[in-house]
Order: sequence, then C-alpha cells, then structure tokens
Amino acid sequence: MSKIVSLIVVAICVLGALAAAMPQRPLTQPLIYYPPPPTPPRIYRARRQVLGGSLASNPNGGADARLDLTKAVGTPEHHLVGQVFAAGNTQSKPVATPVTSGATLAYNNHGHGIDLTKTHTPGVRDSFQQTATANLFNDGVHNLDAKAFASQNQLANGFKFDRNGAALDYAHINGHGATLTHANIPGFGKQLELAGRANLWQSQDRNTRIDLGSTASKWISGPLSGQRDLGANLGISHYFG
Repeated sequence: MSKIVSLIVVAICVLGALAAAMPQRPLTQPLIYYPPPPTPPRIYRARRQVLGGSLASNPNGGADARLDLTKAVGTPEHHLVGQVFAAGNTQSKPVATPVTSGATLAYNNHGHGIDLTKTHTPGVRDSFQQTATANLFNDGVHNLDAKAFASQNQLANGFKFDRNGAALDYAHINGHGATLTHANIPGFGKQLELAGRANLWQSQDRNTRIDLGSTASKWISGPLSGQRDLGANLGISHYFG
C-alpha cells in the first residue's frame, strides 16, 4: 500500500512539472515491441478539466497505476483534448520499475482525428508518436477504426529507431474488441500482431471491470523472421475521475 501511495505522489509531482513546462547498427539489438493493453475510451465534456487515472492488476507482479490530468474543449463529437500523465508499476522487488511520464494532444471530428504523444521512461526510452484515425463504421454498438502511426524512439544507450505502420481496431459497446496491427522498423524488420480483449464483468458505473486479453505476433521479415510471441492476461481495473 505504501508503494502505491509513493507512486501516486511521484506521479502528481511529474504531472505538475509537465503542466508547467509542456516541451551500432540496427541489427545488433532486438527491438521486440509489446504495446500496452488498450484502455477504454474516456467520454469528454465541453470545457472540462478532469483528474483521473486507473489501477490494474499485472500478471507479472504488482499493479499498473496511472494518473492523468485531462482538459477537453468542444463536444463529444468534435473536440480538442490535452492530457499529461504518469504511469508505473507498484512492484519494488526484485527491481523497481521507472515511472513513465508524458503528454498527449488530440483532435477529433466525428471519429476522424490525429493525436501526438510524447513519453519519457527514465533509463529506458524516449518516444514521440503521431497517430491518424479514420472511423469506418459506427452504429452506436459496433465501431471500426483505421489507424496509421509513426514513432521516433531513442533508447537510454543512445540507440535510435523509427516504428511505423497501420492498424484496424474493432470495439463493441460492452468492452469487447480486437486490433490487427502491421508495424515496420526500418532497417530491422516487419511485425504482424493480433490482439483481442473481452470484458467479463463491469460495475454499473463501468469504472471497475474484469477483462481478458490476448496477443499473438509474428515477425515477417528481418533477423527475427518467423519468431512468434503469444500472450494472455486476466486482470481487474478500476478507473477514477
């Protein structure tokens, strides 16, 4: 419990600083990329500032905690959103994980939009990602989006690489969904990934939920060509704010 409190205190300090400041060779190091599990979309109201976050169980140990401060201007259908955030894991043994901090600026117009996200993980990586989204279908129950993304990354040892690609994302109003992603790291290789998620239970206010997730990926070119990675997790999450 003391670890969770410490993490939240550190997160709040990082958020305050961010809100005030708002700025080898490629084949020698494997760059397997494991994207974080998707989070449910947040409903924004016009001109509202929200302090929120989440706490989710992690099958590898500890709990994943996130704290974010969001400012939205506009309507749910047409808006501009700015957010600063901090995220980390409560586990301290055998090794404590660093806190990731960052900021996002996103514009959305009836499901079509673009967002820019900058993240910093001390001793691990700095990343800047740009994502464009186009809504292909939405009937209030089913939603299908097409996305294109590009990111520039630098590891703590100075090694730099880009990652870009495209994805199709399906989401159901009850919290189920699937994402198919094709990613390319120039000079290293291409990877195909399929991720699925199913909501098993959620509270009446939808702030607490139990989800089952799974991923399957395969490198289709480069030195890791043919390598497969499979994963699954069952976790409980609570969102506040």
